[in-house]
Amino acid sequence: NIPSIPTKMKLIITIATAFLFLQPDRCNSFTHYQRGSFLHKISRSKTTLNGSRDISNLPEWAAENKIEVSPVASLSLNSGDDYGITLKKSAKQYEMILSVPKDLVLDSEYIRREWYEHLEPALDFIQNSGLRESALNFVLVVKVLYEHNLGNDSRWNSWIESLPRSFDTGVCMDEVEVDCLPPFALALANFEKQQLEIFQEAYDMLKGTPIHVDADQKLSQWAFNVVMTRCWRYAQEDGDEDMVRPIAVPFGDMFNHKEPPNVMVKDSDSFDSVEFVLALDTEVPEGEEVGLFLSYGLTNPHRFLTVFGFCDETMPEVFSQLLFNNPTAELIKLGCNDRSKMVYRTTDGGISTAVWDCILFTLLAQVPEEQKKFYAAHLSGNGEEKQQFHQKYALEESLTLRNHVEATANEFKDLVTKIDAMSEEEQATHPRLPMIRRHNHFLYRKFDVVKQRIDQRAQAAHNKRK
Repeated sequence: NIPSIPTKMKLIITIATAFLFLQPDRCNSFTHYQRGSFLHKISRSKTTLNGSRDISNLPEWAAENKIEVSPVASLSLNSGDDYGITLKKSAKQYEMILSVPKDLVLDSEYIRREWYEHLEPALDFIQNSGLRESALNFVLVVKVLYEHNLGNDSRWNSWIESLPRSFDTGVCMDEVEVDCLPPFALALANFEKQQLEIFQEAYDMLKGTPIHVDADQKLSQWAFNVVMTRCWRYAQEDGDEDMVRPIAVPFGDMFNHKEPPNVMVKDSDSFDSVEFVLALDTEVPEGEEVGLFLSYGLTNPHRFLTVFGFCDETMPEVFSQLLFNNPTAELIKLGCNDRSKMVYRTTDGGISTAVWDCILFTLLAQVPEEQKKFYAAHLSGNGEEKQQFHQKYALEESLTLRNHVEATANEFKDLVTKIDAMSEEEQATHPRLPMIRRHNHFLYRKFDVVKQRIDQRAQAAHNKRK
């Protein structure tokens, strides 16, 4: 049972909870989602190209183009049409697994410079549409379509043939599948869909230029998915921030995701190739293989579901989904906008320091002098004094956070129930529902463990006050 608290403290908690922006439908500054208005925009067509994925020519193509593959590594089929890279023998940290010459890398900035006279109007349109940071992704979409159209005449043809022919991302989901997404995932799917629509409009502006090819909706969606799921942002190791841009690294895109990763990406010493090296010593039992993985970024499961099209149930942390309405500079300093800090541990429901700090700072708005002292302790790095504040207000901050965690967990649970209530026939006609259900059920279980941990903390704090 959750302990009762005095009326005055209830008021404080109510005010603090109201200050928290707990509606995740505005998690993206570019767009606000509306479930109903989004559904009619979703394409009913599958993003599936004719023919099947063919990786048979990839090893020979790699050798011809001076891609170096370690003899202890190999391409492996995981399941269905999903491939990955595995380690066949034990190897030491920093051992090179794969090296790809930079002249084979599709670098969005270099392509932009080469084709700028043709791309300029489309890029201006994308930036004026609020997608400035996505403009170079569009450049890669144009490049993928161009090389795909060349077929055997393209230097990258064998790599293009090795790419997946279908995807399970947010832009591919049908109306029923989208309606089973939790609000954060729905907002991200909406954003991806709007990006695709803007990219398609921008691509039409290239008609009449030598870099434009005929591409129907299915093909343009496919190229969009290739770029969004298989490219990453790259920064020169000389620290030049102006050089951060998305790139596609053929063959390197075969590494799947896991957190923490056991492979990292670096420039070669001569800066003429991109290298994939082991992040740690890796033991491989005799006769077995060990998967090799990169990290695809922040542990936000909704991003993996809608942008990459998979459910990751191995992540050590999940985003708390706590948002603050018009956060102050102090809240930002405490970490409220850093999604890598505002997390829960998946193993035991542990709650990050940043979450507790932001909750308490919000509560202490009702006691300004206390709020100032707490924030000063944070700035000075006085962890002991901060802990004293957390102990003093453990009950209030626990009950405040519990409101959000319980509501979020119930949201996931309701969506799982919604899918389970569908007939087998209905579920069979919507192929991504099992993945979406796994996603929702995974998050329900993790948030429920967090709630249980909060209940224990609240009960302990209540007992101390008796």
